[in-house]
Amino acid sequence: MKPGEAQAIANASRALFAQGDPVGAERVLKPVFNQLRSDASVLHLMGLIKRAQNQLEEAERYLRAAVAYSLNEGGYYNDLGVVLQARGSYDEAMRVYRAAQALTPQATAVRVNIVRCLMEMNRLAEAEQEARAFVQAAPSAESWTLLGQVQRTQERHDDAVASAAEALKYQPRLRALQLNHANALDRAGRGREALEVYERLAKQELDTAELALSYARALFTEGKKEEAEAVLEQGVAKWPASIPLHTTLARARWLRGEGEKATALAEEEIARRPDDIPLRLATADALHRGKHLQRALQVLADALQVAPQNPAVLTAFGVILDELDRPLDGLKALRHAAENSQDERNAKRNLLSTLIRAGQPQEALEIARALRRDDPHEQYLIAIEALALRALGDESYKAFNDYERFVRCYSIEAPSGYFTVHNFNATLADVLRRQHRIAAHPLDQTLHNGSQTGRNLLALKNPAIGAFMKAADEHVRDYISRLTPEDPVGARKTERYRYESFSSTRLLNEGYLPNQVHDRGWITGLYTVACSPAEQRRYPRAGHIMLGAPNRPVANCGPEMWIEPKEGLLVLFPSYIWHGVAPIEGAELLTLTFDVTPVASEEGA
Repeated sequence: MKPGEAQAIANASRALFAQGDPVGAERVLKPVFNQLRSDASVLHLMGLIKRAQNQLEEAERYLRAAVAYSLNEGGYYNDLGVVLQARGSYDEAMRVYRAAQALTPQATAVRVNIVRCLMEMNRLAEAEQEARAFVQAAPSAESWTLLGQVQRTQERHDDAVASAAEALKYQPRLRALQLNHANALDRAGRGREALEVYERLAKQELDTAELALSYARALFTEGKKEEAEAVLEQGVAKWPASIPLHTTLARARWLRGEGEKATALAEEEIARRPDDIPLRLATADALHRGKHLQRALQVLADALQVAPQNPAVLTAFGVILDELDRPLDGLKALRHAAENSQDERNAKRNLLSTLIRAGQPQEALEIARALRRDDPHEQYLIAIEALALRALGDESYKAFNDYERFVRCYSIEAPSGYFTVHNFNATLADVLRRQHRIAAHPLDQTLHNGSQTGRNLLALKNPAIGAFMKAADEHVRDYISRLTPEDPVGARKTERYRYESFSSTRLLNEGYLPNQVHDRGWITGLYTVACSPAEQRRYPRAGHIMLGAPNRPVANCGPEMWIEPKEGLLVLFPSYIWHGVAPIEGAELLTLTFDVTPVASEEGA
């Protein structure tokens, strides 16, 4: 074939790709590809085609070749960076993006990708710096919106509102920017202002699933529950494939008392589209959250008729069987899932709890120890290792669960500016209760008769929270000073540390916190801000912190330590120790929870 003809075919492939048909584009390009494989633009095209089909390894190979043949084409570097980022090679992606930026300093796409890559790397301070440089170099709706996204990830919601408002100044009539501004208001606790925007947009046209979801959630928060359901029903009718709409509607109906009928519309949609496995999984999850385990099991059994080898369905099926006290059957499903999963690590991790409950703790112990070789500080794996040893009757588990050494209770003194600790806690409680009203959305909660704040409260910059952190830090330093390098907690001891996952839980009468571990933590703190016990207590350990019992019961492995909640009490313990709160009796138990994590010396202060 003549070179001109081959190029014409390549151009036809490029046109098909531009029309959103990567499969057709590849089919057209393949016959002439070898003839043109030294052409950087053709290599680049094939890389984009492979990326569009999520064949990332091949995409990387072709894009690297394109860069090698055309070292000065910044766009090729940028597209290679996108693939490297998608494959998790963040450091190399950043180097490639920097090269693209040097070649095309005015390219906004490169700036955006640099910020997004830094966000995925959790280097948020650098991401903000780059976003601000973008705003300074090219102030626009796009640059201000990007800065707002960084601020939202940092949970600086008031700043994100300001950035969203700046973005609106450039294109005030653009609906997407109005919706972004309303979302920012919502996250900042300004729900009524957000609702006004959602309502105005919806009256013009309910044109996106995102608007339907945001509008419905805002209505629900304001107590307009029937209107919220109506919007969600309208949304699932217009966007039947939207899983967030289906799951939110199911949750709203469940809260209204519909029980397992709450998922009726989702199940009707499944009947129309039986191959929609994600919707089947979401429906089962909604039923699971509502404790309708038999119905959830049936939904998953039906899904297995359609996709008998699907690892996600098999895993969910195994978990439900385990929770129905059929751990041997659950283990069979989980092993089948592991055989079909491409994520070997997670597949093995999913086996652990059920192995122990099925009477096979030795295998769980071996798997947990093998997985810890790659990530020795993953708290769940440490918890499983200790639990497996305990189930085996091996006293060495006490090296992990040494409650006398590793669980410490401290009394917080009144911070400067407060007459008494009670006065301080009353102020702090008012701050937290407001956050539970504005930031703990009822449609998101999984607690029984309680709520958890969904944002990092440190981002509030509130004086009472700041005073608590200053007072608590003295005790955190004391706790860390007592650790030794030989123990499983002290092995991570460093001079520097940071506070993370700072949130609040509010339990009302008969509310409880299920047993859990904080997987990415190191030291966990739990502080009682307010507690209102019942006048006559039926249960002597109501509202007590329980330590040692796993999330699903294991024979002879119940709680080993109980701590009575008292206003002003701070409890510090390793994040891998199972902990929960027994059902309370009384009006309220209000707590703060945080994790302390070590900071490596190269990370700085």
